[in-house]
Amino acid sequence: MKKLIALLLAMMMAFSCVSALAESAEEQQPFGITLPSFTVTCDLDVDAEQATALLSTAGVPEEYAGMAQMLLPLLSGLSGKLVFADNGIEYDLKLQEQEILSLVAEANEENFALSTNLLPSYLLTIQQATLQKLIEDFMKQAQENTMQVDMDLIQKAAEKLTGYAMEMAGTFESLISFGEPVKGEYADLIKGVVFNTEMTVDVDVNGIFESLKQFFTKLLTDEDVKAAIDSIVTMIPGASFDPAEILGEMDVPAEEIPDIAGLVYTITDDEGNKAAADTYVIISVMGKESDEVSTNTYVYVAEKSVDVLVEVPAENTSVEIYVEEVENGFVANIAASADDTDVELALTASMADTGVNIEGGLYINDAETPLAVFSLAIEMTGERTKNAADGDKTVLPLEGLLDEQNAPNVIGALMMDAMTNGLSTVLNNIKTVLPVQGAMLEQFVSQLLSQFMGGGAEAPVVEEAPAVEEAPAV
Repeated sequence: MKKLIALLLAMMMAFSCVSALAESAEEQQPFGITLPSFTVTCDLDVDAEQATALLSTAGVPEEYAGMAQMLLPLLSGLSGKLVFADNGIEYDLKLQEQEILSLVAEANEENFALSTNLLPSYLLTIQQATLQKLIEDFMKQAQENTMQVDMDLIQKAAEKLTGYAMEMAGTFESLISFGEPVKGEYADLIKGVVFNTEMTVDVDVNGIFESLKQFFTKLLTDEDVKAAIDSIVTMIPGASFDPAEILGEMDVPAEEIPDIAGLVYTITDDEGNKAAADTYVIISVMGKESDEVSTNTYVYVAEKSVDVLVEVPAENTSVEIYVEEVENGFVANIAASADDTDVELALTASMADTGVNIEGGLYINDAETPLAVFSLAIEMTGERTKNAADGDKTVLPLEGLLDEQNAPNVIGALMMDAMTNGLSTVLNNIKTVLPVQGAMLEQFVSQLLSQFMGGGAEAPVVEEAPAVEEAPAV
């Protein structure tokens, strides 16, 4: 089914976007755009003691549970901050207020520059003219590929698709039937609520699935549609289109697809309309030949809230989603239950002219305190405190990557700096606040590097170090 879904997405995108791409290719303005400043911050705290207890009850092997327990403090006091301001971005990842990872990227009229403590020795630059040329080449290639598509063929295929879809929709109407509403008192469904209308629903799932198969069979064997898809697929390197393979995935035995019936309970007035602004609806669905296929859905809609509960009794699972509008925001709860495990996610969001703030907590089973708490804040203002060229760095022009002879030297220099300087910088930052966990990570990274260097992969070699230039003020 994955290929089926991918094909549908590809067809929808192609029919709607191919002509637009050709028309707008010359209108793109990659530079000269002034974007507003903003700041995004996020924080995470995990209750290590509670997480450790969950690992033991979940049956995780002792050796893995021990390692996880040792590393859990890395998730306590974790925070990230992204600032966009003055034609640049600044990102910092902190652990208990200690900076762990940092990155700064910025642009001016001449070049784009980037620095990070993962590559502490270098200031990476690329000229705006180079970026402009790369983007223009990409857009030109995209436009050339677009011109290769027969738009009349695409239009004809789109018309065929619409026709087949309308035909299938008409068939669906005859496969879902509703009974006449029956008035009565149905008071045992939700405590304190009396429903007064019951209606039956029958769904021929086999018929629906067969209709889908016929739809795709007609579509994928239609010569106009096949030709249109083939013309698009040829534009994508390595892509292929095999209608028989897609249709083969839909060969599901009829006995594996149960038909279902359902009951819908509502509260209505004498004319059949809902009785009040606050309305309850229950949809109970079950297999006609098997009680194992059963689902109960409870829906409550009020003026400022929605509560939806879906139960699958045979599997002892349920999911409930509650959302309520409050002043300047909303609160929401998502609760899931499966076997002996209950999970609840509580969210609060507040919105203002200056930004948005979201806070949440994750609760497991009957714990009074959350397993994890997090927050996300977006402010429509920002101010960077760092520049890419800060510090003593060697300027490394990324134009060297476009030169086949020089590219290995550039890549080798970057890899060597990351492995010998960058990783140690990050690990030392972690060891500052968590010595034990930092040492464990250091040992783990050392083992990985040893395998990389000695396990069949050659160490990067820099035949000639890139020339040292004075870091420009960007």
